[in-house]
Amino acid sequence: MTKEKIKYEQFKPTEHLKNYVKFFWFVEGTNSKTFDVIADGCPGIVFHQAENGLFMNQTKKLSTIFLYGQTVRPIEMNAEGKFRIIGLHLHPHVMKSLFGFNANELTDTCIDLNLLLDPSNMNLSEQLIITQSVEKQIHIISEYLFQIIKKNNVLIDELMHFAVHHLIKSNGKVRLRELQRMLNLSERTFERKFEQYVGISPSLFARICRFQSSLIQLKNKNYYKLSDVAYENSYSDQPHFTRSFKEFTGQSPSKFQKQSQKVDLSTPVFIKA
Repeated sequence: MTKEKIKYEQFKPTEHLKNYVKFFWFVEGTNSKTFDVIADGCPGIVFHQAENGLFMNQTKKLSTIFLYGQTVRPIEMNAEGKFRIIGLHLHPHVMKSLFGFNANELTDTCIDLNLLLDPSNMNLSEQLIITQSVEKQIHIISEYLFQIIKKNNVLIDELMHFAVHHLIKSNGKVRLRELQRMLNLSERTFERKFEQYVGISPSLFARICRFQSSLIQLKNKNYYKLSDVAYENSYSDQPHFTRSFKEFTGQSPSKFQKQSQKVDLSTPVFIKA
């Protein structure tokens, strides 16, 4: 029996969105599918056309288009029936600038994006549903974000951009006190501001950066044994690495790797066999 192929693609944002959007992606298939969603440090937007609905952890039916915050705990998404899902990854620090509320209000949860629209506008999901091509649907979402940026004169918070950039660049290894000193912020102000703009504490974000670095190393098979991955990503030992990995995926590194061998780990969601 031939295994169904899942179509997946990524798209770069337009020039005027690149400071806000990391990339767009889409995935589609003809049969029901379960996806694992794990911590990657980014909030985002998802639009779906799942024949019988898209569910979170098998119980919560998700709206057609929703904004989600930081994912800390592993989440399952179940697409029932034939599906197309389009998403975008926002940069970690831009949600508050774009939508006006603290990012930590959406950590590990989501909100119907239509609730944030101007009531005088046509329902965004309706526009997307009547549009056939993925490229045009991405264009509609891009225009929606661009109108928010223009209307609200959205500006990126430079301090949070600096902090996030250094944490990602160092794979979470930069000393937080040194980063705080570079920003000329008190510890309390840095923590509060980071949670408002990124949605989680600086220390948790650093741990997610380190976890993602280890995930890339696993994907590329750039190690001899798992303890190499642990030490090269500054975990104290392999048990420490395993505990951290389980926290973000719900599985041990070896089990996760076996389950995901045939899946491109650069995807924002990990397709279960």
